[in-house]
Amino acid sequence: MKILSFALASSFLLASVVVPVWAQPRPGIYFSSQQLASNEPAVAGTVSPVNKSAGYLEVVNANTYAVHRLPLAQVWGYTTAAGKAYRLVGRQTFAIERHDSLVVYSRQRTIQQSRSTHTVTEYFYSVGLDGNLLPLTRRGLRQRFAVVKAAPQPAPLSSNPT
Repeated sequence: MKILSFALASSFLLASVVVPVWAQPRPGIYFSSQQLASNEPAVAGTVSPVNKSAGYLEVVNANTYAVHRLPLAQVWGYTTAAGKAYRLVGRQTFAIERHDSLVVYSRQRTIQQSRSTHTVTEYFYSVGLDGNLLPLTRRGLRQRFAVVKAAPQPAPLSSNPT
């Protein structure tokens, strides 16, 4: 039941933050979130899959076929030729599912339970593209966006004594 309610809450959150179709980012590498927001990659081209042990990303320019190798430490994120955007935090890659004022990320993680392994999708969020990544849970959202209820106001005193 908890999983179902979490799935409903996260699907509502994902459905409420919509990115227009025309906003699909151009493929390439971004050094900052502002470049992603303005759809101007620092190095445009086809990005190879992330090789964390190599410590760099390779981008092949579509026109000149020149290969650029950029250190992971300098890269904010990248977009694939299919239009899927990713953000690099440390040495971990997070897929950007939706972005607006609240950004939703996901990543695949393999877990082992006794003799079998399962791949689970973990969801995270941040406020803005440069915000800290926090786990996307109902409890976390409730704590982060808690609305403080105002104390009830006393009824105004009337000026006409009766």
